[in-house]
This record gives sequence, structure tokens and C-alpha cells, in this order.
Amino acid sequence: MSLTVVRALGLVTIQDLGRPGRMHEAVPPGGALVRDRLIAANRGVHNPDDAPAIEVIGRLVVRAGRPLEVATDTTAPRTLAAGDELTVASEPHRVAYLAIRGGIAAPLVLGGRGALLSAGLGGLIRAGQVLASARLAQVAPPRGVPGPPLPATMTTATAAADDAPIRVIAGPDPAAFAPGALDLLRASTYRILPTSDRVGTRLDGPALPRSEAPEVSRPMVLGAIEVPRDGQPIVLGPEHPTTGGYPIIAVVASADLGRLFSIRPGGAVRFGA
Repeated sequence: MSLTVVRALGLVTIQDLGRPGRMHEAVPPGGALVRDRLIAANRGVHNPDDAPAIEVIGRLVVRAGRPLEVATDTTAPRTLAAGDELTVASEPHRVAYLAIRGGIAAPLVLGGRGALLSAGLGGLIRAGQVLASARLAQVAPPRGVPGPPLPATMTTATAAADDAPIRVIAGPDPAAFAPGALDLLRASTYRILPTSDRVGTRLDGPALPRSEAPEVSRPMVLGAIEVPRDGQPIVLGPEHPTTGGYPIIAVVASADLGRLFSIRPGGAVRFGA
């Protein structure tokens, strides 16, 4: 079973749930930008949660070479006949996922099958590329029997109102900022810049004042909010560097990461406790 890529616009890659536990080797965790959306697409076609699927930040058009079952993170599963075309676009969110029954065939490298562009692993999906099914061994649940529940972050945090504040945890560098900087972050509205990518989500809004404390390199984590000298915050994504020197004013709560990374460029972001 295979899909031929007719058109791929933007950042379109194969992703799974990442490569945890390798930061000491300078390999960031990677994986899906919004894990719960990838899991939802995989469960639509009865794949394991970590099966490789296609992450679309932009627009993708594929054509089925043979009949195969597909699902996205927002639509019910369907069967494509040979020659059928399917369009998947990230709008109105920042990202969308396409899963095929059996998972996308991709080599296992350093414990993962997804593209990790910042480390030179894998690459962008391009027009003319043929994507095959991995035919992962699994048994579909009987008809009428629901699959396992989605993670709590999918059923609660990602279902929250779009304008609900993104929760953050203060620190770990309060001495690196002027008094009131964290309050300013929580009281302001920021916009997601189009220069955002899987490495970091760049925000535009009130500049966060820094102190004269020296920059010190240390390990980074997913969701850390770094603040460069211009005061404009950057939220680190799954391909974040393993170390960095910009001070961190706060870290996004893990339960809200998917909601933040689902907001498209130009969308508004507010932070809260």
C-alpha cells in the first residue's frame, strides 16, 4: 500500500513520538509538534500511538496507489480507492496529521522514525515522493467496541477555549529579569510569528525587561520560554537545542503544550498561572 505525494507546501515531515533519553548525546527529543493530534490520527486507523504518521504544517495532497485506510486528527477514518486524492491542510490550526493503516514506512534511527531536521535525520516530504505502509502488526478492535481513551491532554486541555491562558510555571532564572517581568508576560497578549518552526515558537509583543545577569549555558527542556536580549520570548519546541544560554523566565505546563503549538501563526497567545 502506498501514497504518492502530489503536492507538499510548507513543513511536511514524517513524525512519531520522538527520541526521548538522548539529550546527553546532543539529540533533541523531536517527535510530533502536537503529540495528541498524532495519537488521534493513529487511533483512527487502529495504529499504535507511536506509529509514524505525516505531520503537515502547510498543505499536502496525496494520491493512493492501492486501496488503503487513512485518518486525520480531525476527521473520521475513510478508505481511499486506487487513484483517489486526499488534501490535508493545517488550517485552521497550525498543524495537522495524516495516518495510514499500518503506519508510514521509515527507517529506525537512534530509536525513532520521525524526521529530526535540526539533527540532520530525515527530511521534508516533497512532491513525487512515494510513501509506503509499514504494515505494523496489530489487531483492530471489534466493530462497536471503542478504542482506548485519548490522553487527558486531548480531552481536556486541547478542548479548552482558544482564548484560555496558556499555563506557565515560573523560573528558573528570576534574577535574570527586571522586577515585574513575569507579571508582564502573564498580563500581555502575544502573537505567533511566521518565523516559528519546530525548534521554537517565536512571539511578538511587549518586551520582557532583563537584568544584567550573565548568560549561562545549561540544558534546555520542551516548553521553556527563553528570552533573548530583544525581550521577545521564544517557546522551545520538540527540536529545541539540548543546551542554551538565554535566560528562561518560565516553562509552559506540559498539559498546555499541545494547545499552544496548535495556534497558527498570527494567532494570539496569553499566558497565566
